[in-house]
Amino acid sequence: MSDRPLKDEVLEQLGDDRLQEIAGLLGSDADDVRRFVGDSVASLTGVLTDESITPGGTAELCQAMEQATAGRSGDGPLIALLGKAAGPAALAVSEKSGLPVSALTGALDAIIPVVASVLADRART
Repeated sequence: MSDRPLKDEVLEQLGDDRLQEIAGLLGSDADDVRRFVGDSVASLTGVLTDESITPGGTAELCQAMEQATAGRSGDGPLIALLGKAAGPAALAVSEKSGLPVSALTGALDAIIPVVASVLADRART
């Protein structure tokens, strides 16, 4: 398990090109995009944590993580699970940032696969 903040690993994996792409989606600059990624990672993982205490939520999260770490179906189930969290996360980030939910949803679509990949990598180590 890495000692680095999750958001830092996600930012690193996104790289400058994807950050520029997200900046275009949000109509923002690099600093705003970095804040957005940090807020989004926190919101996505927060929603996952909240959902994991619901009936069936723990099993769904465990199954997605197990499949991602075992490499049986790649990060697909984890991406799907994070996709379910995208709506509530977009609302939370919108409230914090003032950015429109529609722009945030598109930007979240760009970072969810990276968040899933980083989480799976962390689980494997």
